[in-house]
Amino acid sequence: MTTEERKPARRGAAVADRDEMTREGLPPAHRVICACTNMTFAQLEEAVGKVHSQSFDALLEETGAGKTCTACLLDLEYYFVDLKARAPRNADAGHVDATGETAAQRSWKYRVYGWLDSISPPVAWASPNHIPILAGKDIETWLTVTNHDLLFDECKSAPLTTTVEVRRADGSRLWRRRFRIPPGEELRVRVDEGIADQPGELAVGRATVVSRADHPAMRGTMRPQLEILAARGTCALHAQGDVGPGDTWFTMQNRPDDERLFLLLINTSGKGQSAEISYPHDAGTGDMQPEARTMLDLPAHGTGLHEVTLPPDAAAHVGALPFAVRARLQHPCRVYLVCATPALDRFSIDHR
Repeated sequence: MTTEERKPARRGAAVADRDEMTREGLPPAHRVICACTNMTFAQLEEAVGKVHSQSFDALLEETGAGKTCTACLLDLEYYFVDLKARAPRNADAGHVDATGETAAQRSWKYRVYGWLDSISPPVAWASPNHIPILAGKDIETWLTVTNHDLLFDECKSAPLTTTVEVRRADGSRLWRRRFRIPPGEELRVRVDEGIADQPGELAVGRATVVSRADHPAMRGTMRPQLEILAARGTCALHAQGDVGPGDTWFTMQNRPDDERLFLLLINTSGKGQSAEISYPHDAGTGDMQPEARTMLDLPAHGTGLHEVTLPPDAAAHVGALPFAVRARLQHPCRVYLVCATPALDRFSIDHR
């Protein structure tokens, strides 16, 4: 993406945009709705209008919008629902959707579903975000959700209702609470309390965050963030949705005197699954025969932690060269790489 495409909104732009919202409350056609794909509202309106029975997931698949940083998903959902409610009922029978089928080729079941969708009011669905929780001696995990307007002169955000659910590693629910976040305010809540009761030097869990705005608005800074506080440092990361089954890869180096490496897996599925973790693979091709292979059982909605430790022969063969680790998943899951000092007093975390 070019610098011009990513430049911040100018001061006063919100006032001009607000003056232009004259089409029955719709944004101006030139407003960018998804910055990652540079999709304007006019392009979104055209995509939504192609076929009335099109699902929101199909819209994301066909346009690519909302699938990179996910910051625009709530706005896309609101405008998808609004535009569908305004759209004419005559669907384009020749339009091919993300399934590869035209309306005439769909099964009777999906035709019935499409007819029900056409006569019932669409309902916006807020995508859940997941964050890992680390707990232990002098280790805390905090969740922050802010509702600020960034560079806009006037208030463009909407009041949020945010639901937070915390689960232990075994998938059991620890607590679930609902919070209201007015424009200009933020939620900051500690989520590791009760997780550290598990055995081991490092306990894990997960939090699921769902935010709903009262009405369509500029998203601002509402994406959930996690902070991991330890004795000698702090790290942070934004929350993510889940990913489908398949392989997740990380590349790393073996430096046991300086750092410890962990894979933290959140099973976002309602089904239990076993994740196969294998290494070392060749960092370039993935073809190296792995010498360590572990099956990590993940309960439904549960969380698992695996420390990456090379067998002596593999460590001697790899040396200081990068190697790859693969997590093979059966159901939707989110995988994180956690790097820690040997004493677990400082962390960094990232995801794929």
